[in-house]
Amino acid sequence: MNNLRLNKYFLIILLIMLVGANNLLSRTVIQDDKTINEFTSILKQKILLNSDQELKVKTILSEMQNNISTKPENKSEYIKTAQSKVESLLDNKQKMKYDIIKNDLWKKIQ
Repeated sequence: MNNLRLNKYFLIILLIMLVGANNLLSRTVIQDDKTINEFTSILKQKILLNSDQELKVKTILSEMQNNISTKPENKSEYIKTAQSKVESLLDNKQKMKYDIIKNDLWKKIQ
């Protein structure tokens, strides 16, 4: 009887921990999405991304965030790769504008 009660408490504690971990993970994902949307919105306003470029930037940033979450020790490498991919999407006029804002912009990601 006592053993059954201990198992019951263990299951309750385990469920509480799982719900808490799920909530924390959800907040992190929402924060990442908010950062990606904010970053993309700034680029769209400042350097006039077209809709195709905007979608590709969101994809690049999402991929970068996923990579960082799996291997945080390689964060700077993933950021540099994402920067290169974003820059490759831009035409010359956009690159000139991007060069002015890129340092402040990428600080939002780091």
